[in-house]
Amino acid sequence: MDSLGSVVNSLHAGQVIAYPTEGVWGLGCDPFNEEAILMLLKMKGRSENKGLILIGSDLKQFSAFIEIDKYKDKLLEKWPGPHTWLVPPRENISKLIIGNNQNIALRLSSHKEVIELCEKFEGALISSSANKENSPTLESPKQIRDAFPGISVLEGNLGGLNHPSKIQDLITGEVIRG
Repeated sequence: MDSLGSVVNSLHAGQVIAYPTEGVWGLGCDPFNEEAILMLLKMKGRSENKGLILIGSDLKQFSAFIEIDKYKDKLLEKWPGPHTWLVPPRENISKLIIGNNQNIALRLSSHKEVIELCEKFEGALISSSANKENSPTLESPKQIRDAFPGISVLEGNLGGLNHPSKIQDLITGEVIRG
């Protein structure tokens, strides 16, 4: 596995990385680097129309994507932790991030390695499960490296959650994924 510093260097170089989260191994990249996002989508075989989750360690890391003050109280009812909110985005957010959706998906993590990664990177990251589209999530760094040769994999452990995070619409309260 790779050190925090080398993984952050990979992010700054526009590469896709892998890292442990609360429940599954994730693939991520810089949300401001459209080439990196396209590379992640291609690696996974994922449609540009679906949208992606952003994961962060501090609410301020989402300030370029949403009006934090407008939604802060509601967001913090379930954050930090393994809860993904669908939030109305600011204007001009990349369609690669929101896809054909009205909202942007955000998660403020409480997972140690995710927090360290976002803090060292100084921002939120794209976060998608480590797998090819319609295939099971990969369960180890070895499986990730076999499926995605050359990828940087952050040292660390999964957080013990045995399923992906809950996804809920912030405005309607509708649970999209339980």
